[in-house]
Amino acid sequence: MTQPETADFAHKLRTNYRALIPNAGAPDPVADVREVLLPARSPERTVPVRAYRSSSEAEAALPVVVFVHGGGFVSGDLDTHDVLTRAIAGRAGALVLSVDYRLAPEHPFPAGVDDVVAVLDWAAEHADSLGGDPSRIVVSGDSAGGNLAASAAMIARDRGGPDLSAQLLMYPSLSNKMDTPSWDSYGVADTHFPNRTIHGLGLAAYVPDGTSPFDPLVAPLWGEHGGLPPTLIQVGGHDPLRDECTDYAAALESAGVAARCRVYPGEEHGFIQFFKDRAAHPRGEEALQDAVAFLTENLSMRQ
Repeated sequence: MTQPETADFAHKLRTNYRALIPNAGAPDPVADVREVLLPARSPERTVPVRAYRSSSEAEAALPVVVFVHGGGFVSGDLDTHDVLTRAIAGRAGALVLSVDYRLAPEHPFPAGVDDVVAVLDWAAEHADSLGGDPSRIVVSGDSAGGNLAASAAMIARDRGGPDLSAQLLMYPSLSNKMDTPSWDSYGVADTHFPNRTIHGLGLAAYVPDGTSPFDPLVAPLWGEHGGLPPTLIQVGGHDPLRDECTDYAAALESAGVAARCRVYPGEEHGFIQFFKDRAAHPRGEEALQDAVAFLTENLSMRQ
Protein backbone atom coordinates (compact mmCIF):
# COMPACT_ATOMS: atom_id res chain seq x y z
CA MET A 1 0.00 0.00 0.00
CA THR A 2 1.48 3.36 -1.03
CA GLN A 3 1.88 6.36 1.25
CA PRO A 4 -0.81 8.39 -0.62
CA GLU A 5 -3.21 5.45 -0.28
CA THR A 6 -2.71 5.15 3.49
CA ALA A 7 -3.04 8.92 3.86
CA ASP A 8 -6.29 8.89 1.88
CA PHE A 9 -7.65 6.01 3.95
CA ALA A 10 -6.82 7.80 7.20
CA HIS A 11 -8.40 11.06 6.00
CA LYS A 12 -11.64 9.34 5.02
CA LEU A 13 -11.87 7.36 8.26
CA ARG A 14 -11.22 10.47 10.34
CA THR A 15 -13.91 12.40 8.51
CA ASN A 16 -16.43 9.57 8.79
CA TYR A 17 -15.69 8.98 12.47
CA ARG A 18 -16.16 12.60 13.45
CA ALA A 19 -19.47 12.61 11.57
CA LEU A 20 -20.69 9.98 14.05
CA ILE A 21 -20.18 12.22 17.11
CA PRO A 22 -23.87 13.31 17.28
CA ASN A 23 -24.91 9.63 17.42
CA ALA A 24 -23.26 9.32 20.84
CA GLY A 25 -25.87 11.64 22.34
CA ALA A 26 -25.65 14.55 24.77
CA PRO A 27 -22.61 14.56 27.08
CA ASP A 28 -23.26 14.13 30.80
CA PRO A 29 -22.02 16.85 33.14
CA VAL A 30 -18.97 16.20 35.32
CA ALA A 31 -17.39 18.36 37.98
CA ASP A 32 -14.36 19.45 35.95
CA VAL A 33 -12.92 19.02 32.46
CA ARG A 34 -9.56 20.40 31.49
CA GLU A 35 -7.01 20.06 28.70
CA VAL A 36 -3.53 19.10 29.87
CA LEU A 37 -0.22 18.65 28.05
CA LEU A 38 1.84 15.94 29.71
CA PRO A 39 5.61 15.84 29.17
CA ALA A 40 7.19 12.78 27.57
CA ARG A 41 10.64 11.82 26.37
CA SER A 42 12.31 9.79 23.60
CA PRO A 43 11.44 11.86 21.66
CA GLU A 44 10.86 15.00 23.69
CA ARG A 45 7.20 15.88 23.25
CA THR A 46 3.97 16.57 25.04
CA VAL A 47 0.97 14.22 25.02
CA PRO A 48 -2.41 16.00 25.01
CA VAL A 49 -4.84 14.64 27.59
CA ARG A 50 -8.38 15.62 28.49
CA ALA A 51 -8.89 15.14 32.22
CA TYR A 52 -12.41 14.51 33.54
CA ARG A 53 -12.97 14.76 37.28
CA SER A 54 -16.17 13.35 38.73
CA SER A 55 -15.97 15.22 42.01
CA SER A 56 -15.05 18.80 42.85
CA GLU A 57 -14.12 17.95 46.43
CA ALA A 58 -10.44 18.75 46.74
CA GLU A 59 -9.87 16.27 49.56
CA ALA A 60 -11.18 13.29 47.55
CA ALA A 61 -8.31 11.47 45.82
CA LEU A 62 -10.07 9.74 42.95
CA PRO A 63 -9.07 6.49 41.26
CA VAL A 64 -7.56 7.04 37.82
CA VAL A 65 -8.70 5.59 34.50
CA VAL A 66 -6.32 6.15 31.59
CA PHE A 67 -8.61 5.82 28.57
CA VAL A 68 -7.41 5.19 25.00
CA HIS A 69 -9.86 5.90 22.18
CA GLY A 70 -10.42 3.66 19.19
CA GLY A 71 -10.40 4.46 15.50
CA GLY A 72 -8.41 1.84 13.64
CA PHE A 73 -5.05 3.35 14.72
CA VAL A 74 -5.58 6.20 12.21
CA SER A 75 -8.63 8.08 13.51
CA GLY A 76 -10.63 8.99 16.59
CA ASP A 77 -9.84 11.75 19.05
CA LEU A 78 -10.88 13.26 22.35
CA ASP A 79 -14.16 14.50 20.92
CA THR A 80 -15.29 11.22 19.34
CA HIS A 81 -15.18 9.62 22.79
CA ASP A 82 -16.19 12.57 24.97
CA VAL A 83 -19.61 11.14 25.84
CA LEU A 84 -18.17 7.77 26.86
CA THR A 85 -15.30 9.17 28.91
CA ARG A 86 -17.63 11.56 30.74
CA ALA A 87 -19.93 8.65 31.57
CA ILE A 88 -17.04 6.56 32.92
CA ALA A 89 -15.80 9.44 35.07
CA GLY A 90 -19.20 10.25 36.50
CA ARG A 91 -20.46 6.72 37.08
CA ALA A 92 -17.21 5.23 38.37
CA GLY A 93 -16.34 8.25 40.52
CA ALA A 94 -12.99 8.52 38.79
CA LEU A 95 -10.44 10.85 37.31
CA VAL A 96 -10.38 9.88 33.63
CA LEU A 97 -7.34 10.82 31.55
CA SER A 98 -8.36 10.52 27.90
CA VAL A 99 -5.22 10.22 25.75
CA ASP A 100 -4.87 12.08 22.44
CA TYR A 101 -2.11 9.78 21.21
CA ARG A 102 -0.26 10.14 17.92
CA LEU A 103 -2.04 8.53 14.97
CA ALA A 104 -0.82 6.49 12.01
CA PRO A 105 0.18 6.75 9.22
CA GLU A 106 1.95 9.96 10.25
CA HIS A 107 3.11 8.24 13.44
CA PRO A 108 3.16 4.44 13.08
CA PHE A 109 3.84 1.87 15.79
CA PRO A 110 5.15 2.27 18.44
CA ALA A 111 4.24 5.97 18.68
CA GLY A 112 0.71 5.45 19.99
CA VAL A 113 1.76 2.83 22.55
CA ASP A 114 4.61 5.06 23.71
CA ASP A 115 2.16 7.92 24.31
CA VAL A 116 -0.12 5.71 26.40
CA VAL A 117 2.82 4.45 28.47
CA ALA A 118 3.96 8.04 28.99
CA VAL A 119 0.54 8.94 30.40
CA LEU A 120 0.57 5.89 32.69
CA ASP A 121 4.01 6.91 33.95
CA TRP A 122 2.85 10.48 34.54
CA ALA A 123 -0.28 9.30 36.35
CA ALA A 124 1.75 7.08 38.66
CA GLU A 125 3.90 10.05 39.67
CA HIS A 126 1.66 13.10 39.35
CA ALA A 127 -2.04 12.11 39.31
CA ASP A 128 -2.41 13.76 42.69
CA SER A 129 -1.87 17.14 41.00
CA LEU A 130 -5.26 16.62 39.32
CA GLY A 131 -6.92 15.09 42.35
CA GLY A 132 -6.16 11.49 41.44
CA ASP A 133 -4.78 8.60 43.47
CA PRO A 134 -1.53 7.36 41.88
CA SER A 135 -1.89 4.01 43.64
CA ARG A 136 -5.16 3.16 41.86
CA ILE A 137 -4.77 3.22 38.08
CA VAL A 138 -6.68 1.30 35.41
CA VAL A 139 -5.81 1.32 31.73
CA SER A 140 -8.79 1.12 29.39
CA GLY A 141 -9.63 1.54 25.74
CA ASP A 142 -11.96 0.52 22.95
CA SER A 143 -11.15 -1.15 19.62
CA ALA A 144 -7.67 -0.01 18.50
CA GLY A 145 -7.48 1.85 21.81
CA GLY A 146 -8.08 -1.45 23.57
CA ASN A 147 -5.13 -2.87 21.66
CA LEU A 148 -2.93 0.03 22.78
CA ALA A 149 -4.16 -0.31 26.37
CA ALA A 150 -3.36 -4.04 26.44
CA SER A 151 0.07 -3.42 24.93
CA ALA A 152 0.79 -0.65 27.44
CA ALA A 153 -0.16 -3.01 30.29
CA MET A 154 2.34 -5.54 28.99
CA ILE A 155 5.06 -2.89 28.87
CA ALA A 156 4.24 -1.75 32.42
CA ARG A 157 4.47 -5.36 33.62
CA ASP A 158 7.77 -6.00 31.88
CA ARG A 159 9.32 -2.78 33.23
CA GLY A 160 8.09 -3.40 36.74
CA GLY A 161 5.64 -0.49 36.77
CA PRO A 162 3.42 1.36 36.99
CA ASP A 163 1.45 -1.14 39.02
CA LEU A 164 -1.99 -1.29 37.39
CA SER A 165 -5.13 -2.18 39.31
CA ALA A 166 -6.90 -3.58 36.23
CA GLN A 167 -7.40 -3.32 32.50
CA LEU A 168 -10.81 -2.72 30.92
CA LEU A 169 -10.85 -3.55 27.21
CA MET A 170 -13.84 -2.85 24.98
CA TYR A 171 -13.82 -4.97 21.80
CA PRO A 172 -10.02 -4.71 21.40
CA SER A 173 -8.07 -5.77 18.35
CA LEU A 174 -5.77 -8.52 19.64
CA SER A 175 -4.72 -10.97 16.94
CA ASN A 176 -4.53 -9.51 13.39
CA LYS A 177 -4.75 -12.97 11.83
CA MET A 178 -8.44 -12.50 10.97
CA ASP A 179 -8.82 -16.29 10.83
CA THR A 180 -11.52 -17.03 13.41
CA PRO A 181 -15.16 -18.06 12.83
CA SER A 182 -16.32 -14.60 13.88
CA TRP A 183 -14.15 -13.05 11.16
CA ASP A 184 -15.59 -15.55 8.68
CA SER A 185 -19.14 -14.67 9.76
CA TYR A 186 -18.92 -10.90 10.20
CA GLY A 187 -15.69 -9.66 8.62
CA VAL A 188 -16.18 -10.56 4.98
CA ALA A 189 -18.76 -8.15 3.55
CA ASP A 190 -19.64 -4.52 4.24
CA THR A 191 -22.53 -5.43 6.54
CA HIS A 192 -20.38 -5.40 9.70
CA PHE A 193 -17.47 -3.29 10.91
CA PRO A 194 -14.60 -3.70 10.70
CA ASN A 195 -14.37 -6.04 7.75
CA ARG A 196 -11.11 -7.63 6.65
CA THR A 197 -10.44 -4.88 4.12
CA ILE A 198 -10.81 -2.06 6.65
CA HIS A 199 -8.78 -3.87 9.30
CA GLY A 200 -6.06 -4.65 6.78
CA LEU A 201 -5.85 -1.01 5.69
CA GLY A 202 -5.53 0.09 9.30
CA LEU A 203 -2.72 -2.36 9.88
CA ALA A 204 -0.95 -1.23 6.71
CA ALA A 205 -1.00 2.31 8.03
CA TYR A 206 -0.04 1.40 11.60
CA VAL A 207 2.61 -1.33 11.25
CA PRO A 208 5.88 -0.10 9.71
CA ASP A 209 8.11 -2.11 7.43
CA GLY A 210 10.24 -4.52 9.43
CA THR A 211 7.63 -5.02 12.17
CA SER A 212 5.43 -8.09 12.22
CA PRO A 213 1.67 -7.56 12.59
CA PHE A 214 1.90 -10.44 15.09
CA ASP A 215 4.49 -8.75 17.31
CA PRO A 216 3.06 -9.07 20.84
CA LEU A 217 2.92 -5.30 21.24
CA VAL A 218 0.94 -5.06 17.99
CA ALA A 219 -1.15 -8.18 18.61
CA PRO A 220 -1.29 -8.86 22.39
CA LEU A 221 -2.90 -12.28 21.97
CA TRP A 222 0.49 -13.60 20.84
CA GLY A 223 2.42 -12.31 23.86
CA GLU A 224 3.14 -13.59 27.35
CA HIS A 225 0.15 -13.17 29.62
CA GLY A 226 1.33 -13.93 33.14
CA GLY A 227 1.52 -11.07 35.62
CA LEU A 228 -1.06 -8.86 33.94
CA PRO A 229 -3.73 -7.12 36.03
CA PRO A 230 -7.34 -8.30 36.42
CA THR A 231 -9.10 -7.89 33.09
CA LEU A 232 -12.59 -7.42 31.74
CA ILE A 233 -13.06 -7.70 27.98
CA GLN A 234 -16.37 -6.68 26.41
CA VAL A 235 -17.44 -7.47 22.85
CA GLY A 236 -20.59 -7.78 20.76
CA GLY A 237 -21.80 -11.11 19.48
CA HIS A 238 -21.78 -9.80 15.90
CA ASP A 239 -18.30 -8.29 16.10
CA PRO A 240 -15.59 -9.80 13.87
CA LEU A 241 -13.22 -9.41 16.85
CA ARG A 242 -15.41 -11.53 19.12
CA ASP A 243 -13.43 -14.76 19.02
CA GLU A 244 -10.01 -13.19 19.55
CA CYS A 245 -11.47 -11.40 22.57
CA THR A 246 -12.69 -14.66 24.09
CA ASP A 247 -9.37 -16.30 23.17
CA TYR A 248 -7.46 -13.53 24.95
CA ALA A 249 -9.51 -13.94 28.11
CA ALA A 250 -8.84 -17.69 28.01
CA ALA A 251 -5.11 -17.08 27.53
CA LEU A 252 -5.04 -14.70 30.49
CA GLU A 253 -6.89 -17.18 32.69
CA SER A 254 -4.49 -19.95 31.68
CA ALA A 255 -1.63 -17.70 32.79
CA GLY A 256 -3.23 -17.17 36.20
CA VAL A 257 -4.79 -13.76 35.54
CA ALA A 258 -8.30 -13.02 36.78
CA ALA A 259 -9.97 -12.40 33.43
CA ARG A 260 -13.41 -12.50 31.89
CA CYS A 261 -14.81 -11.84 28.45
CA ARG A 262 -18.45 -10.74 28.37
CA VAL A 263 -20.16 -11.23 24.97
CA TYR A 264 -23.30 -9.16 24.35
CA PRO A 265 -25.60 -11.01 21.92
CA GLY A 266 -26.56 -9.19 18.75
CA GLU A 267 -24.33 -6.18 19.32
CA GLU A 268 -21.95 -4.76 16.73
CA HIS A 269 -18.45 -3.33 17.05
CA GLY A 270 -18.39 0.02 18.87
CA PHE A 271 -21.72 -0.41 20.63
CA ILE A 272 -20.63 0.79 24.08
CA GLN A 273 -19.47 4.13 22.71
CA PHE A 274 -23.04 4.74 21.52
CA PHE A 275 -24.75 3.44 24.66
CA LYS A 276 -27.26 6.30 24.63
CA ASP A 277 -28.68 5.16 21.27
CA ARG A 278 -30.76 2.35 22.75
CA ALA A 279 -32.65 1.68 19.53
CA ALA A 280 -29.48 0.84 17.62
CA HIS A 281 -27.50 -0.57 20.57
CA PRO A 282 -29.92 -2.00 23.13
CA ARG A 283 -27.19 -3.60 25.27
CA GLY A 284 -24.87 -0.59 25.32
CA GLU A 285 -26.20 0.70 28.65
CA GLU A 286 -25.93 -2.76 30.18
CA ALA A 287 -22.33 -3.06 29.02
CA LEU A 288 -21.45 0.35 30.42
CA GLN A 289 -22.94 -0.66 33.77
CA ASP A 290 -20.86 -3.85 33.70
CA ALA A 291 -17.74 -1.79 32.97
CA VAL A 292 -18.45 0.60 35.83
CA ALA A 293 -19.06 -2.30 38.23
CA PHE A 294 -15.72 -3.81 37.22
CA LEU A 295 -13.96 -0.48 37.76
CA THR A 296 -15.62 0.04 41.11
CA GLU A 297 -14.59 -3.41 42.29
CA ASN A 298 -10.98 -3.05 41.21
CA LEU A 299 -10.49 0.57 42.20
CA SER A 300 -11.84 0.33 45.73
CA MET A 301 -9.59 1.87 48.35
CA ARG A 302 -6.60 -0.34 49.07
CA GLN A 303 -6.16 -1.33 52.69
